[in-house]
Amino acid sequence: MVTFWKILLVLTAAGGGGALATAAHIPLGWLIGALLVSTGFTLAGMTIRIDRIRAYGLVVLGLSLGQSFTPEIMAQLIAYLPLILACGLFTLLSGLLFTGLFTKGAELDASTAFFCTIPGGVVLMAVQAQRAGASEAHVVLAQTVRLGVVVLSYPVLLHVFLPDHTRDAVAAAVGGTQAYTPADLLWVALLLAGGVGVAHLARRSFLPNPWMIAPCLFAIALQQTDLDPVTLPHWIVTVCQIILGVSLGARMVPDFLRRSLRLVVVSAVSTLCLTVLLVLAALAMARISTMDEAALLFGMSPGGMPEMTVAARAMGVSVPLVLSFHLTRILLANLMLEPFWHILSRLLARCGAKP
Repeated sequence: MVTFWKILLVLTAAGGGGALATAAHIPLGWLIGALLVSTGFTLAGMTIRIDRIRAYGLVVLGLSLGQSFTPEIMAQLIAYLPLILACGLFTLLSGLLFTGLFTKGAELDASTAFFCTIPGGVVLMAVQAQRAGASEAHVVLAQTVRLGVVVLSYPVLLHVFLPDHTRDAVAAAVGGTQAYTPADLLWVALLLAGGVGVAHLARRSFLPNPWMIAPCLFAIALQQTDLDPVTLPHWIVTVCQIILGVSLGARMVPDFLRRSLRLVVVSAVSTLCLTVLLVLAALAMARISTMDEAALLFGMSPGGMPEMTVAARAMGVSVPLVLSFHLTRILLANLMLEPFWHILSRLLARCGAKP
């Protein structure tokens, strides 16, 4: 019971922080406000565990994002597939440029540094680091710091480079709410139940992040039929932003942060450097292709899939395009990173370096 009231207190305070940040016209205010408030609670010594709440929040988020994939959008994505693959591969490999910062600046071994610097997602990088014999704790911390820096910086970058998207997002946010009939609410309930069901089934599959991807694929499949599902209420996106913000802030445990201060600094610096590189690459790619600049900016970002797709929706960026970039990058990371590291470690061993 104490845990319930503690979580309720944190979520309520985080929602208040999100409301204040949104009222102050901070980009992605609900998520950023919740992140800052929950970080404050964590640094004050409170342990926050909302893994189960986050999982069901991801189910709702996956359904909501999947509803964006109309047949017309799917045809467009197929046409862009070669570009999406190339950008996904570039984003993953670009992290290697900053491996030296982790080996020298944070004094990590090459294996741990490799999985710290690759922008492949917190959970995926932690699992692969464990298999490779690297320090899972250091990888989780580095990847978490990377997510925090990206979430805080990318909405600002979009506002600076593409202000029209920010203005459109604000206009859409104040444009009114949709009225739901009892039949609509019944459909929403059935859709949510279906999303939870497929997520539980997908937990036994090979899918990374099944809580989000399986419901998303379920909603995409519905969109390709003659069914015309009701769009999930707008407030759900707001709730997801608060939950994601709290889950990110909950990882900022003070003891480990103090013991790994150099790693925190190196992670933040490398993320900023990587962000500059990928922003320039995205803007250059937009010049030579017909894809939307904002979609490229968010699609090639080194952030996590849930965070960046929520940010894309909140900032008026094409969700299907951004989600396709991040799904492709996750699949590439699953398929190639472990074999690539084994080959690289053998080369390092032959050169006399410690893998």
